[in-house]
Amino acid sequence: MGTTGLVLAGGASRRFGSDKRVAPVEGRPLLRRAVDAVAAVSDEVVVAVAPARPLPSGLALPSDVRVVTDAPGHEGPLAGLAAGLAAASHDVVVVLGGDHGWADPATLATLRDRVAGDAEVDAAVLEVDGRRQPLAAAYRRRVGEVARARLAAGELRLVALLDDLRVVTVSAPGAERTARDVDVPADLDHDRRTTPVRVTAIDGTGRREVDVVDHLAGEEPLRILVAGPGQEPIAVTTTMRTPGHELDLAVGLLHAEGIVRGGDVTASRQGDVLTDARPDDTIVVEVRARIDPAVVAERHLPATASCGVCGRASIDDLLAATAPLHDLGPTVDWPVLASLPAALRDHQRAFDVTGGLHATGIARPDGELLTVREDIGRHNALDAAIGVHVLAEEVPLTDHVVVLSGRVGFELVQKVAVAGATIIVAVGAPSDLAVRTADAVGITLCGFVRDGGGNVYTHPRRVGADPLS
Repeated sequence: MGTTGLVLAGGASRRFGSDKRVAPVEGRPLLRRAVDAVAAVSDEVVVAVAPARPLPSGLALPSDVRVVTDAPGHEGPLAGLAAGLAAASHDVVVVLGGDHGWADPATLATLRDRVAGDAEVDAAVLEVDGRRQPLAAAYRRRVGEVARARLAAGELRLVALLDDLRVVTVSAPGAERTARDVDVPADLDHDRRTTPVRVTAIDGTGRREVDVVDHLAGEEPLRILVAGPGQEPIAVTTTMRTPGHELDLAVGLLHAEGIVRGGDVTASRQGDVLTDARPDDTIVVEVRARIDPAVVAERHLPATASCGVCGRASIDDLLAATAPLHDLGPTVDWPVLASLPAALRDHQRAFDVTGGLHATGIARPDGELLTVREDIGRHNALDAAIGVHVLAEEVPLTDHVVVLSGRVGFELVQKVAVAGATIIVAVGAPSDLAVRTADAVGITLCGFVRDGGGNVYTHPRRVGADPLS
């Protein structure tokens, strides 16, 4: 069964102040980003526009994209949906607003599959914070008849259409990102650099407040490739980064490795929307002269042949390589967990002298520190601390707590998961990918643990009550 992708392109926005369809976002027009997202999960793409607002000249859409106008005498999302469904060649139609420039193809594929897998369902609609998002959905082509009847009755609101349909709601990992739209120019600043999450906050007295919103730094892999004229891209490395300014990061890294120099770079492009799960997480740097693969191979950075790298793929790889931890591990009272950063600090002898070293501790559930290691690198300190227990044949560390002196990224959670530990206590902030990873593998992750308080981001069941509260 094929799929049609339908983008409701709308037109000029009074709130935006100009035609937001051509507003640039990380090198691509906003509308083009939406088209590429639906193209990744569809066999054809249709774009619906208002009769009075044709697509602006210079907007480069793929040549096989068909453009239709809203139902005669009407304009707006409901009219665009009616026109687009009438033009669709396939029974399942993935629909996205033209100003939804950060849509996750994997989330769109989930919507598509929910409709394709149940002939009784009229629509699968994304749900974010309890609200249905009709502009991030999949519909059956027959819904066009209902939409036209609604228009004839004077209805203009797309959300009202859902009352007449058999709808399933979907809450997927990429829901918030996919449903994000653009109303004003400030909305274009969204670049996945921060992610809101809900946590259990514990203050210095042991008082708990659940469902508190905290904002995490974004963390995702970036796959970097380089290509000369007429040359297939050569993989250089995959590095973890906070999303945004990918070209700057890639070029700076390639320059540091001696692969490119000033003036060498002629263009760049993101990953292939048809093959990469997260095209924004791959960048190809194009240069003036051909690149010798042997030169790249001699660099210190490891290359990767993986395709479609993304946070979800990283988690999936980890889950395949480790035993699940959800039903394992001790329950530790909060005062014990809250005391561990100070205990770790008391053992940081080299830090006392230098002020510039990270530390990792391995502790028992009663708070006794068994192992402390310091290093200039956070990863090295954790590796060394775990190594002590590997040499002693004491892994997995299921009944132990890992204490970190700084922030927590994906790779640290990955190392803890492989070691089999079930609780992480960190002085600093976790990244969003670190939280997603800890949740997936079954680790209790506590961050900002200082002065008796902190946030419990995942699996709070292991955190026992404060006997003094």
